[in-house]
Amino acid sequence: MGWWLAAVMGWLVWWSGSPLWAMEPDEILTAMDRRMHDASYESFNRITYELPNGRQRNVTIYSAKSVGRKSLLVVVAPDEYRGRAVLKLGDEVWLHMPGELETRKTSLMNSVVGGVFNNADYLLGDLSEEYRATLAGEEESWWKLSLTPRFGQTPYARLELKVDKKSLIPLEMVQFDAGGFPLKTIHYRDAQPSDGDHLLPMLLETASGLNAAYRSSWRVGRAEGRTFPANAFTREFLPQAGRLMK
Repeated sequence: MGWWLAAVMGWLVWWSGSPLWAMEPDEILTAMDRRMHDASYESFNRITYELPNGRQRNVTIYSAKSVGRKSLLVVVAPDEYRGRAVLKLGDEVWLHMPGELETRKTSLMNSVVGGVFNNADYLLGDLSEEYRATLAGEEESWWKLSLTPRFGQTPYARLELKVDKKSLIPLEMVQFDAGGFPLKTIHYRDAQPSDGDHLLPMLLETASGLNAAYRSSWRVGRAEGRTFPANAFTREFLPQAGRLMK
């Protein structure tokens, strides 16, 4: 019996010490962020809005993120919005409009191009930097995390996020307002290898809780790790942020 007991005890030690068993909700969220992209990276994204009248509107943006809650976006298309840029520095958010000399203060609740997505959605960052996680549910293949903001300026009072246990990538997110109303539901699909060892959902399909006739799809480009110039995430550089695009 001695060898059998030793084998069982060894298995229990391995099992209880395995990463998936030991991770706290905040650690799951951080691992999900790093599974998808580096702490500092850039990507191009194409968003297609489906309007109630049957027409479509396409928007292409360049997104960049650095460590320390710094991120920015530049609108690439359509021409009517081209060159608009938004910078997030911690809790501060700044907007540059083409033709204007000075940047102006804006918020995460506003949208640089309108539509169901706001600046918080467009400014791709780490969820683990902006939200605290608690475990809200669990099945064999996924966790459900309830995310609450670490800081005050956010369009969402709470997020509900499903994370795949095997791949550590998101499956679904629901965004709630302060009254508990679901503003948007996002489904993450078409996961593909990205830069290095990262695995990234390349398609985000969104349904609006405010109006079911408004739907959108978000085609994500490869998230490539990058070290940016020291002044890239500053108000002074924001009018020139388009120069970061390769």
